[in-house]
Amino acid sequence: MGYGDVGSVYLREGKWNEAIPHYQKALSISPDSPTYSNLGTAYFWLKRYDESVAMYQKATEMTPNNEELFGNLGDAQRWSGHSDLAAAAYDKAISLAFQQLQVNPRSAGTMGDLALYYAKKGDASNAQQYIQQARAISPDDIYLMYSEAQVKTLIGKPEEALKALRLALEKGYAAQEAWNDPELQKLQALPQFSQLVKQFTKKNH
Repeated sequence: MGYGDVGSVYLREGKWNEAIPHYQKALSISPDSPTYSNLGTAYFWLKRYDESVAMYQKATEMTPNNEELFGNLGDAQRWSGHSDLAAAAYDKAISLAFQQLQVNPRSAGTMGDLALYYAKKGDASNAQQYIQQARAISPDDIYLMYSEAQVKTLIGKPEEALKALRLALEKGYAAQEAWNDPELQKLQALPQFSQLVKQFTKKNH
């Protein structure tokens, strides 16, 4: 647990290379799905997508009822060029998310995840609906602010995406993630994006 926790601190700081050996050490002592998933995330941010897929697959095998793990797997598969596999992973994540909403219909986190899955599948209306619901239920959630930036970027609303991203960065979201996030590619091409993220990169270091 200690090694995993150190890895997670590095992960949140955007120091992905530093996180990897700590996660590997934790897995050598006691393998579990959250650590496999976190290691997959470190590889993902480093754009090492094939290694990311392998780690997320192990995580979903160990915990086959977790929508977030299948969503992560879908992301890594999509960016490693396996769009057919990614679509199946997103469908599985969506179905598991709906099961969770039956248990807790006001889970803002689950709605935010659903919005992202739909946006990544190209379903803009469902994506918009779920991110709005999620933000209304939990307006101060920093991760949902960032998810909104991703959703709005993916469905082609760059001005709204920049507004949501500014909110997330103001609340302390890691600017390094925004720089490296492949989901924000269309936003990263805009000069306003560079200005915004540079402003908060200085503040957060």
